[in-house]
Amino acid sequence: MTAFELMYFMRETMKSLSECDIKIDDYRYIDMYLEFKEMLAKNEKKGYIKSYLANKYCISESSVSRVVRRLDAQVKF
Repeated sequence: MTAFELMYFMRETMKSLSECDIKIDDYRYIDMYLEFKEMLAKNEKKGYIKSYLANKYCISESSVSRVVRRLDAQVKF
């Protein structure tokens, strides 16, 4: 399968994501986001959570914050 074929097959999904201003690359952070929410539900401090996840996923704490903010955002259809 070529890149074109895959994009052709997924074009409606990709179009919907694009129209909602969702970054396609954020799929990489789904597990991190779920872990963030679990830790938050356990009353862990946000600073600790960001530090822990930044270390675990090899990104900066500010990147963790940006990703969480993007994934928490309401989608406009």
